[in-house]
Amino acid sequence: MVYMEQADTVRLYVDLFNARKFAQMGELFAEESLWESPSPTPGTRGRSEIIARYAAMADAGIDIMMTITNLYEQGNVVIAEIVTSTTEGPVGRVADVFEIDDEGRILRMTGYSGPPRL
Repeated sequence: MVYMEQADTVRLYVDLFNARKFAQMGELFAEESLWESPSPTPGTRGRSEIIARYAAMADAGIDIMMTITNLYEQGNVVIAEIVTSTTEGPVGRVADVFEIDDEGRILRMTGYSGPPRL
């Protein structure tokens, strides 16, 4: 992986998610990373498990797309405010907090969701 700025890693993560390129997206995660989604599902640890979890979402036909509305960056932490939508329109809002290492890999990603208020 080529070094990227932390905010660029987050932008690429969203682009790859929207393109359903989960194997490539998984390469953005550190080998022993942790993903905690805003759903009640327990956190997922490890790059291969994260890829499998995203792939399962795609297999289930979930057509959620993400659009970044704001990015905040402080050191190795990036917070992305995201609006989610489907082909039928807006679904909700999410704030994803990314902890990114000095090589641009995601160490931990924690998602928080709130009411749609779109």
